[in-house]
Amino acid sequence: MNYIGYYRVSTKEQGVSGLGLASQQESVRRYISSVNGNLIEEFTDVASGKADNRENLNNAIIACQKYKAVLVVKKLDRLSRGGFKIAVRLDELGIDYIESDSPNDNELLKNLKLAIAKDERQKISERTKAALAIRKSQGVKLGNLKNLTDEGRLKGSEAMRLKKELNENNRRARAHAMTLRKDGMTLQQIAHELNTHGFQTSRGKEFSPTQVSRLL
Repeated sequence: MNYIGYYRVSTKEQGVSGLGLASQQESVRRYISSVNGNLIEEFTDVASGKADNRENLNNAIIACQKYKAVLVVKKLDRLSRGGFKIAVRLDELGIDYIESDSPNDNELLKNLKLAIAKDERQKISERTKAALAIRKSQGVKLGNLKNLTDEGRLKGSEAMRLKKELNENNRRARAHAMTLRKDGMTLQQIAHELNTHGFQTSRGKEFSPTQVSRLL
């Protein structure tokens, strides 16, 4: 059996220092070794669990499709803290996924754990908002006023553009879309092809003809 390992840490510091990452790797590798599996590739993201459209998560999913492999994580909250959306996506693509810490969980338990992960994220968000509200009531200025200027907005727009260009998923989607366009496909047909092959927009949504035109 082929396996793809996926790891996620929530901050750049954790990604650089290895805090949390080593534990995930050890668990995933130990499980795959225990079942005499083949660890084909490993992918790591340094990002929040809220976003499902992470660059290396997308790469891990593509690798699972390519090698007909099972996606393995130490804990399901490494995959997502956004609830069932990731489970639906993987199911539609025909990709099996397991926790290396609890490899025998059935679908009910997996869904329950994803729901708990989402609830934990929401509680963290609520606590953060409450803490900021208290700071604001105490007279602390929040936010960066530079972001409200034309220069700040321009820099933000440029940063978003660069992020989009650097996103591996977008680069692959654009290359595939350009090839299909040269073959004479309409924007609607290209959108259908991209969605069928598991590509998503930078916001984790399916492609529409309008979004395909922006991609091209």
